[in-house]
Amino acid sequence: MDKGLWLGDESETAGLPGALHAQRHCGSVNSYFLPLGLLLALVVAVLAPTPGALLHQAGLVPWMVVIIFLVNGYQVDLKKLPRAGRAAKASVVAIAISLLLSPLIGLATVSLFELPADVALGLVVMATVPPTLSSGIVMTQVAGGNVPKALFLTILLNLIGVLSVPFMLQFALGSAGLVSISPWSVLMQLILLVLLPFALGAFTRRVAGAGASGHWLLRYLPSSCVIATVWVSASASSGMLKAFDIGLLLLILAGALLIHGTLLLLCYLARYLYRPDYAEWQALLFTASQKTLPIALGLLAMISPAIGAAMVACLVFHFLQLFLDSAIASRMARGSAVRAA
Repeated sequence: MDKGLWLGDESETAGLPGALHAQRHCGSVNSYFLPLGLLLALVVAVLAPTPGALLHQAGLVPWMVVIIFLVNGYQVDLKKLPRAGRAAKASVVAIAISLLLSPLIGLATVSLFELPADVALGLVVMATVPPTLSSGIVMTQVAGGNVPKALFLTILLNLIGVLSVPFMLQFALGSAGLVSISPWSVLMQLILLVLLPFALGAFTRRVAGAGASGHWLLRYLPSSCVIATVWVSASASSGMLKAFDIGLLLLILAGALLIHGTLLLLCYLARYLYRPDYAEWQALLFTASQKTLPIALGLLAMISPAIGAAMVACLVFHFLQLFLDSAIASRMARGSAVRAA
């Protein structure tokens, strides 16, 4: 596995130069910043939950999501995006797979495995959210795919996801009998937490320039916010985490594998549906199949004050997609090298 991929979902921003720069230059210690930070956050939350629980009560989680998307908006170089017409077919397919079919796959999976309500909540939410903010772009680059189109699809799906997620989530959660939510309330929250910060970051870049966009602090700030979110959320549910059953953990892993594997299969079949060139299909594969952790955790915080088991389901899904997709990207890269030789 390429260790640079372990920067993972939110350790880099969606800005193309920043993501590729990190992929080329990060050292082995920095490459493990996010996964090690998440594991440390869980350990601290279980052993000393009080500080994190207090911050959870103070409403820290939504602010972490705001910071992540503010930084992403500032890091994105919109001039590097392809024109929408050049990615029209890929966009339609990506929206159908990532935002419309994926929640239904999540619903079917939790029903098939008959998962406990709190765990099912986490998997359904994870299946409903848009793609990762960076790892899909980095993996596309590693595999030799069309990176600008991966960036375009990532931004498109995250922005459209603000509008689609509340209603798809209401349908999926209601159909599973998990919880009733107000889609309009969730929509307003996503606009405030995701859309407006992203737009503000992009506007700041346009007005002030991108001089500081590659600064090390901005590269690590989003992943630090993800770690902080997991810490305070886990602290609020430390009692449940201490009693978490290994059998249930394996069941979550199986459910996450089924959801992500099905999304990968749909992306694979899409190659024969609209016949994209190989590099564009790689961009579709690594964006439409992945799911973003911060929005999932933010949604869980809106839905329930105690999200321990649901959060574990999201983390298992997150790590699984990083392991599996980085292996696929590395295999594609080796195949490209062999063909080139």
